[in-house]
Amino acid sequence: MKKGVIKAVHDDDLEQFLDSLGLLKKIRKGKMRCAKCNTTITLENFQCVYPEEGKIKVCCSKLECYRKVINWGEVIINE
Repeated sequence: MKKGVIKAVHDDDLEQFLDSLGLLKKIRKGKMRCAKCNTTITLENFQCVYPEEGKIKVCCSKLECYRKVINWGEVIINE
């Protein structure tokens, strides 16, 4: 079984966390898309952020997208 690290960010800290990654303004402007289904990411449908090929990717809250991400590797979850 492959082991990974899951780090959680509380809703109260989400905007600060996204801002620290340079993603908050992009999300608010509708410029971020789910890496799995291409849905526009909002603060309401944001599920997680994860590294892939040296880039920061985001995932929407659709279960099928999230499953693809968590089966891939390390994620940071919005809880």
